[in-house]
Amino acid sequence: MDDRIIICRKDDCIVSALFRGKDCYKLSVFRDEEKLRVGSIYIGRIDSVVPNVNACFADIGTGANVYVPLKKLEGALATPSHADGQIHQGDSVLLQIDRLPSKSKPASATGEISLAGNTTVLLRGRKGISFSKMIDIPGYRDEMREEFRNMDMDGYGAMLRTNAPYFSKEKTVAEFERLREEYEEILRRFRFGRPGTLIKDGLPDYMTMFRDEHLSDLTEIVTDDETVYGGLTDYCSRFLPELSAKIRKYQSDQVSLYHVYDLAKCFKEALSRSVYIKSGAEMVFDRTEAMTVVDVNSGKASAAGKKDVLSKINLEAAKELARQIELRSLSGMILCDFISTSHEESDRLLNAMREYVAFDRDITVVDITALGIMEITRTKKEAPLQETVKKTRFTP
Repeated sequence: MDDRIIICRKDDCIVSALFRGKDCYKLSVFRDEEKLRVGSIYIGRIDSVVPNVNACFADIGTGANVYVPLKKLEGALATPSHADGQIHQGDSVLLQIDRLPSKSKPASATGEISLAGNTTVLLRGRKGISFSKMIDIPGYRDEMREEFRNMDMDGYGAMLRTNAPYFSKEKTVAEFERLREEYEEILRRFRFGRPGTLIKDGLPDYMTMFRDEHLSDLTEIVTDDETVYGGLTDYCSRFLPELSAKIRKYQSDQVSLYHVYDLAKCFKEALSRSVYIKSGAEMVFDRTEAMTVVDVNSGKASAAGKKDVLSKINLEAAKELARQIELRSLSGMILCDFISTSHEESDRLLNAMREYVAFDRDITVVDITALGIMEITRTKKEAPLQETVKKTRFTP
């Protein structure tokens, strides 16, 4: 697949976009002065414990407390230790940001620390080795289990990412060792650090988009920003020398990179309430406090009353919905009302939807209810694009 990542500067923001072929699949807006990033690791101080919601609030030194579910503090690194094994007010805890603030909700953090590389995620306190569900190469899992069996993994677990088969076994093992050394340094800084200290800063959005993309499909990374270009080339020279040749600096006094790829049109689509698909059918997106509701109707589609046409419209809409979920950064509960079909067609639609979202491990297609509503959930890691654009005061 012809995948491109476009990174450009506009309105004091870094805008990044992921294209798969001609279609835009992801957009992000990042303002340089933003303090909080997903993946950042802090020494937090427990400000209060709230038993009735099974959570606590911690001060990480950014001016706003973060929300931490108590279940995510089981086995967390904390000082001092208590006889009851519980977390108490005033304790220092090693915390990692796993969700940014959204509307009235504070940022969320966890004591389950993980370090992500290009091929491997190191998981402290886990055991064994697990694999991305996208890895289905015959024999690969057995080979890597054997490779890791000879390593000292006491107290650590590893999850091999979708990109792992793109690299040699030796590089994957070497990256795990590097992540373990990095974690040991984090532990050392925690022991001697003060509450409110940032130990490890998370990557900006454009870097995580680059790191998380299927590298075997990536043909080009284009940027017009000198700082971004320097960061990408430095990262690749250290960790991904194979991709260095794919990074390109865009230079033109005539047309900006933002306009070359018509990102204004991409934002317009991603922020629009209605989306028309090729058949002429319409998809309408409505966000509420609790969920996102999507309605599919035949719209301008011809021969809308024919059963086979309705089935094709639904399948086309399901494929587009998978793209729109990623493009709009939707999360939480997503309910989609497709055009009514038979029970047999509903099963076919459900299976097709699961196939369309297989690239995103955070999405779960639950079921289709008796009323014909498809239930989808997606783990929340970032605010919806609509909120991000508003927060950063970005003008597409």
